[in-house]
Amino acid sequence: MPPLYPNKLKAIVGEFYLMESRTNNRSKKAHKKIQSWKASHQAVDADENYHEQFENLVKFSFFNMVSNAYVLVHEDYFERPLKN
Repeated sequence: MPPLYPNKLKAIVGEFYLMESRTNNRSKKAHKKIQSWKASHQAVDADENYHEQFENLVKFSFFNMVSNAYVLVHEDYFERPLKN
């Protein structure tokens, strides 16, 4: 099967564009969730259970921490020490 882009530069640019658009979409979604979280805390008539569930959702989806070693292992940093 022939490559999608015959030129490697075009393939790299296309991949970068896709990654950039996905990152932009994810950041917009995250911003909307954070804004709705802030609005829910300001609402007086919101149920306390709703506040707790939404706060847990935000904490576990946006604020979870990953160790540096975990990222390095998944990026094969220790497998290719000479290329780093």
